[in-house]
Amino acid sequence: MTASAARPRDSWLDRNEGLLRIIGARLSSVQFVLNYLILGFDEKGALTSLVWPEVMHADHTLKFGDPGYRDRLCELIEKVVTGASMDSADTITIQLGDDDRLKLPLSTYGGQGERAILTGPQHYLRVF
Repeated sequence: MTASAARPRDSWLDRNEGLLRIIGARLSSVQFVLNYLILGFDEKGALTSLVWPEVMHADHTLKFGDPGYRDRLCELIEKVVTGASMDSADTITIQLGDDDRLKLPLSTYGGQGERAILTGPQHYLRVF
């Protein structure tokens, strides 16, 4: 393959290939840890994030620290992932059913290093 035929490093596929794995899976667990969150998706994988997701339903958005945030996040357990993607601004969006979304704006993380890690079967690992 020539250099001109090589895929750009920040291509859509590079940003999204891991997230495509969770489409069709249920959100099966929400684990709150001191300063991060783990979202489990059936047996398809888990997303560990140092950025707290925005929980969106219709025109209402809850952010970490808002009253009811944790409860609403847990209410999404058993919803099926109908879409998952990462845009060029490093925001992961996970669509759950028809009406609910999780948005993880990874660019807001103030530290260095990884901001989220997706793990899956057969030793799959994707660092964002």
